[in-house]
Amino acid sequence: GRSAGTLEPLRIYSRVPLENSTPKQSKCVQLDQCERRCPQCTVQSMSRCHRMHWLRYLALAFVLLEADTVRGDFGITPAISGATTVQQYAGRILDEADGIVSAYGDITLDGPSEAFNQAGLVLKTMFEQIVSFVQPIAQTIAALAPNDVGVVEDLFGAVDTKITAMSTFITGDGQTQLAAIQTKVSVFVRNELNDILNTIKVTLNELRNALNTLRTAVISARTNRATTSNVQTYVKPSMVVMVQTKTLQLATDLPSAAFSAIETARTINQANIFVQTGISISSGTTLSELWESELLKDYERIMNFLSNLKMLVTTEIPKLNARIALFTQDFTTLTTPLGSKYSEVNTVFGKITTGTGDNVLNAYKTLVSSVLGYITDMLKVYFPPIEPAIKRLSEVLVQRGQYADYCYETYYPKVEQYLFSGEMNVLTCLNTELQREKYLMEALVEVIYQLQFFLEDTNAHLKICYRLSLFDTPLANQCLQEHTEFSEPIPCTAIKEYATLLQLLCKEVDSLRFRLWACVSRDTIRFPLEAKDILANIEKCQQVGPNT
Repeated sequence: GRSAGTLEPLRIYSRVPLENSTPKQSKCVQLDQCERRCPQCTVQSMSRCHRMHWLRYLALAFVLLEADTVRGDFGITPAISGATTVQQYAGRILDEADGIVSAYGDITLDGPSEAFNQAGLVLKTMFEQIVSFVQPIAQTIAALAPNDVGVVEDLFGAVDTKITAMSTFITGDGQTQLAAIQTKVSVFVRNELNDILNTIKVTLNELRNALNTLRTAVISARTNRATTSNVQTYVKPSMVVMVQTKTLQLATDLPSAAFSAIETARTINQANIFVQTGISISSGTTLSELWESELLKDYERIMNFLSNLKMLVTTEIPKLNARIALFTQDFTTLTTPLGSKYSEVNTVFGKITTGTGDNVLNAYKTLVSSVLGYITDMLKVYFPPIEPAIKRLSEVLVQRGQYADYCYETYYPKVEQYLFSGEMNVLTCLNTELQREKYLMEALVEVIYQLQFFLEDTNAHLKICYRLSLFDTPLANQCLQEHTEFSEPIPCTAIKEYATLLQLLCKEVDSLRFRLWACVSRDTIRFPLEAKDILANIEKCQQVGPNT
């Protein structure tokens, strides 16, 4: 009711009525008195009189301004007790809304299950809508209390508009969203959210009524130019208390929505982890990586050893030939055959190292591909029967029925045990085969070691023979003869052992899948029966709970 630029009488705005409306006279009296009583008044004294007058006006203005900056007026000048509390409760609403935002922010929308992603999306949308409607209500309620913020009608009208918007959503689009939630999540979650919305709707209606009553009273106080001392005649404390109560009640309605969002995030995220566990096991990644990595270690060890052996042959054979050349002509009868034998050894070693590399690589590739194929086939036997149980148990958790958590906690370990027992069964058989392949690789490496030892021993033995030739020809001849006899079977023996091991390696590779299947097949018959039993118990549990 104030017009801009107009100072209304002090009796309306002052916090405390003035004790005396007659201003005290200053030291420097009224100007006309000064001139009349003291003709000798100086210009300075007259100026002092003018300043005192201005100080009085400034003091009056200060009182008016002080009265006009009182907080808590609901759009009129006098302070109204309890307005600040309304503002505080509006802040509580905003805090609770922030809690909902924090909760629904944890809902996963990109999990392995598209159905759960869709469920999370419709639920998150509902929580977002609740927050988007309730925040403006709190903000406009908070704007009612501070002083000098606008016209009564505008302030209360803004709150009413926001309340109407949320009420319309609850009875309109909110019902459409609830229908989608029932379809994509469950009737249990739909009913839970419907109860939350209905509770908020009732509170909003009661809050609107309380605000309308307060609005009428505030306008009446403005019309009758109420002061701080008599404003309660028009705006009764019970009216403000009712607005406080309903504002606080709206704040206390919101934690249930936050809890629902928390439960949504928990159940969907937990179900996604469960589904991902099944997917991970069904892919055979763990088993495949174990087999491949272990075989790769053996393959790399053999290849590194072959590389060292090739280098040894490349360096030692020329050294042997160079040492033979040091013998005098007297030893030609024995050294010439040795030179030929070294050439043969060089050729055989080259074939063995090259052949071993090629065959071990082929065996490694075959073993890996065979086992990976077997793992895939095996998973087709034991994973599909349990897949419906994984899906159903995850759905029960996300649907949040009466026995959802109980059923999940009861049957999750059983499904997990099924998954890991099947995986461990295959893993045990794979470990047995890994040990067989390791022993085979060790035998192959042993042949290569014999080649290495021959080269190292030959060089040492030939060195001794050469030293003997420098001072004892008969003893040197005997030494060379022994070395010739020692070297004679080396190429043939190496080739023979090498061929035997390659044949054994081929047999191992060919029979690997059969041995694996024989190892695992004794348990395959129980997989479908066990999975079917788990699924039936899950269905029964979600209906009758602990009485299953």
